[in-house]
Amino acid sequence: MSNIKQRIKRLATGSFDKQVSDLVASIIGSEKLTLLDVGAANGTYDRWSAFSHHVNYFAVEPDARSNQDLLKSATNSSFSSQKLITKALWKSKGSIKLNLCRKPMASSVYEPNQEFFELFPDPERNDVMSQVELQTDTVDDIARESGARFDVIKLDVQGAELDVLEGATNSLGGALAVDIEVEFTELYKGQPLFDQIFRFLRSHSIEFIDFTYIYRWSPDSFNGIGQATFADALFMPTPERVGDSANTARIRKYAIACAIYERGDLLMRLGRSCSKNSNDDLAQKIELLGQLLARRNSTTQRRLNFVAKIIRVFHPRFRAHILH
Repeated sequence: MSNIKQRIKRLATGSFDKQVSDLVASIIGSEKLTLLDVGAANGTYDRWSAFSHHVNYFAVEPDARSNQDLLKSATNSSFSSQKLITKALWKSKGSIKLNLCRKPMASSVYEPNQEFFELFPDPERNDVMSQVELQTDTVDDIARESGARFDVIKLDVQGAELDVLEGATNSLGGALAVDIEVEFTELYKGQPLFDQIFRFLRSHSIEFIDFTYIYRWSPDSFNGIGQATFADALFMPTPERVGDSANTARIRKYAIACAIYERGDLLMRLGRSCSKNSNDDLAQKIELLGQLLARRNSTTQRRLNFVAKIIRVFHPRFRAHILH
């Protein structure tokens, strides 16, 4: 069934994907985007697969239950380079205790808020089975020791995202995107929530762009409706700030990050900003890529609006919009 879906997808998007791929290759040149994936248990998201050969990949996963075959997985096997880091990342060097939950991906340095989980299906997945003490490092130390500059930082560490960011203050100065899981309610006791992360990143001139996925929980089932409990959020410096720089490599890599997250709007703004600084050829390519992605997003939104109008006959307050 998956092969059939892939064939249908290739038929539907093949021409468009090739246009995007060719433009991306022309824009990025010999540059590589460096991705730091903190909490890499499931491998990278599908959005990275089409661009993986332009990406150097650092996977951080201290839980031995999840990291054994991580770099061999199909989602991670085609990167330009790969490195596995098995230390836990935190705000400082030292050690912390990790609560090992029944479901490995639910493990956290914070204690699960079992009272909240009991309101929803399958609360047992968050039962703490044991604890393990882990040596910790910081993003900034990893960057310094490896000689890497992390262009995209992806964080999914079950409530400890702000703690990791506090150990990445130097790295954030060069970051082009932060892809981060944020909570709207305490899934783990005492954890920082979305508003704290929003303020912290904004203090480093990294702006909230959009949610890329919103997870809603209902008492009867996880069916995509109910209370918004957590989300994947995208933060980036503004394209005008990047485009005003004389650093062409940074502009190229920012453009590819925008393409990975399908942000045609940001690409068009970046291209127009670059054109003011006499970088006409690169600016034209970036703006063309932005127009391609923006047109597809606009077409998708029109289709959603059409379907939404039909649904509103039966459900008058229904709305639909794209999450990239």
